[in-house]
Amino acid sequence: MAHTAGVCLLVLTVGAAFTAPALGAGRGHTTSASIRAADSRQQASIEAGASELAPHDLGAQVYAYRELERSRVGELHQPLERLRVAAVTQQLDDKIQIHVDRQELKDGSGEWFTVTWTGVDGPAYDDWLAVVVPADADLSVTAPAKWKFAAADPLHVIAGNGTTRFRLISYRQPVAISFMRHGFDRAVEAARSAPIQVLRPNQPLQVHLALTSTNGGMRVQWNTRDVGVAPQVRWGPASVPYEPSAAQAPGKKGKKDKDKKDKKKHDDDDGDDGPDYPHSAAVERSFAYQREDMCGGFAISVGWVDAGTHHVATMTGLQPATRYYYRVGDPQGDGGWSKEFSFVSAPPPGPAGTIRALVVADMGQAEVDGSLEGSQMLPSLNTTTLMHRDALASRREAEQSGGARPPYTLLVHNGDISYSRGFSTQWDNFMQQIEPVAAAMPYMVTAGNHERDWPGTGDAFGVEDSGGECGVPFDARFPMPYPGKDKMWYAFEYGPVFFLQYSTEHRFDAGSEQYQFMVKTLASVDRRRTPWLVVGGHRPIYVASTNANWPDGDQPVAQSLRDTYEDLYMQHQVDLTLQGHHHTYQRTCALYRGACQPPRADGSQSAPVHLITGHAGAGLSLNVADPPPAWLEHLGLWWGYMRMEANATTMQIEIVSDEDGQLMDSFTLTKPADFGERYMAAAAESTRG
Repeated sequence: MAHTAGVCLLVLTVGAAFTAPALGAGRGHTTSASIRAADSRQQASIEAGASELAPHDLGAQVYAYRELERSRVGELHQPLERLRVAAVTQQLDDKIQIHVDRQELKDGSGEWFTVTWTGVDGPAYDDWLAVVVPADADLSVTAPAKWKFAAADPLHVIAGNGTTRFRLISYRQPVAISFMRHGFDRAVEAARSAPIQVLRPNQPLQVHLALTSTNGGMRVQWNTRDVGVAPQVRWGPASVPYEPSAAQAPGKKGKKDKDKKDKKKHDDDDGDDGPDYPHSAAVERSFAYQREDMCGGFAISVGWVDAGTHHVATMTGLQPATRYYYRVGDPQGDGGWSKEFSFVSAPPPGPAGTIRALVVADMGQAEVDGSLEGSQMLPSLNTTTLMHRDALASRREAEQSGGARPPYTLLVHNGDISYSRGFSTQWDNFMQQIEPVAAAMPYMVTAGNHERDWPGTGDAFGVEDSGGECGVPFDARFPMPYPGKDKMWYAFEYGPVFFLQYSTEHRFDAGSEQYQFMVKTLASVDRRRTPWLVVGGHRPIYVASTNANWPDGDQPVAQSLRDTYEDLYMQHQVDLTLQGHHHTYQRTCALYRGACQPPRADGSQSAPVHLITGHAGAGLSLNVADPPPAWLEHLGLWWGYMRMEANATTMQIEIVSDEDGQLMDSFTLTKPADFGERYMAAAAESTRG
């Protein structure tokens, strides 16, 4: 049974007046949202480094959405799509000088650089600066990694000179700053800085975790430029302080170490074998995906930049619900070691414990330096910041309480991950943004349309939403426990909860392989071990949306999902479904065939509750049905994320606003302690019958 709690500012309850404009939304969501245009305070916060959460002005926000919906900016998920790359020309102007305060990037996880320019004749508001990757890239062939308008410094349009700051991360190769003129349709490169060298292109970065298909394991993945010599993960139950020797300091250790591949580690002549954890494991594989692996669009043309090497290793023999500390690196390479991370291993399946998890969908990424003005995904910075704070605060709480209440130990992301859409540098940006959370807990994902969909590649809809990536970068970066190649469905037990994750971007109808997996998996769940059953995917099975476009609009897909799975969910007493795609927060009543169902006599719900948590960062969807359907209990039109806490008899859900961390919604599902025994007995009786 659901018990509701307080509601935040931008949450509409059933019966409330619907005041936001019901704008058209293309494929199920608006593609508009410039927080900069809507709220200058938000932009100021971002430019200051996003050290504080930004307030909002609802009236300004709605007005901006209306205006941007009519503009070209409002049609784009990825701001880099604004630039007509093929039309870029180079006409270098010797009078224009670009100066960067230094020419070396020491820490690839991010450093701030000050850029100044002088000598611009006829300065204009459509002049801009581009981060060029690699430093010698032809901008008529390769899109920049990001950009800023020069006029952000008011002195530019007055005197033709100015200053700005970029936060640069490692793209594993030198970068440069170019001064561009005449906007985005016929841009002209007028000057380019000297290259900024990356001192450690093999610094292990973009660290993130994932559960494996077996208990006692945790998979870790990271990124460098090269394959390396002996990449590995080291871990143990206690923190291990580590300072690299002089020979291993950034930029000091060279290619001579490659000759040591066949020597024992203790023979290393620099005397530093790395951090001394009790356990280590070599990588299972190191690999790279290439331009030709993708399927079309930006991914094989202007969006391609070498994505480096991905390393995957597994920590094994982990005790359940135990904190471990770890680093990744290569003792014989030139990249050094990552900083130390820690995580809590998966709890044992069963009703005895309590788990806490975070859930998002449709998040994307944005730049803390204010680059890519007009990005619809700036709120993602607040979302990741708040989730990281939750993780840290819950860890302190667990330690202070002696483990009476566990920390958040799981992050689930149901599709539309980075919105890279074929621009590979945006995957680098996203992985750096999510690392503080994803390196501290398993990050379990499902594919969305912006990861997988491309015509002729086996997806369910044949649309171009992935920008030509067709799932290749997504699959490479997130090694989920799939049953096979491009079979993006899986399941896992986590304490008292059984999570079933499936792909709405692949065929899911009754004749599909995925459907057979779903039927078999639902029937296999032992509700005595995992009394709670949660199903996650990207596109929603119920949604209050006006988008009825065929074939991939919200309503046609939702109807197909209901036709295929709704009876199965009722048969197997699914408790909760989690999805995104529509960029709102929506909660239904306990719902079956369009009608709210009364609770059982024991107080538990008699049908699934369906949630949309597609409000993690991408531009909000304002194409909401008005008036809302009777089964919609809450509608949230602001950004945020979900918290889950579950034990054998109670599942508490909180929806957090990423404006200030306050709750937009909360509710609790309950079931009796003997639910599992009664359910399994009834299932056995049904089978005998």
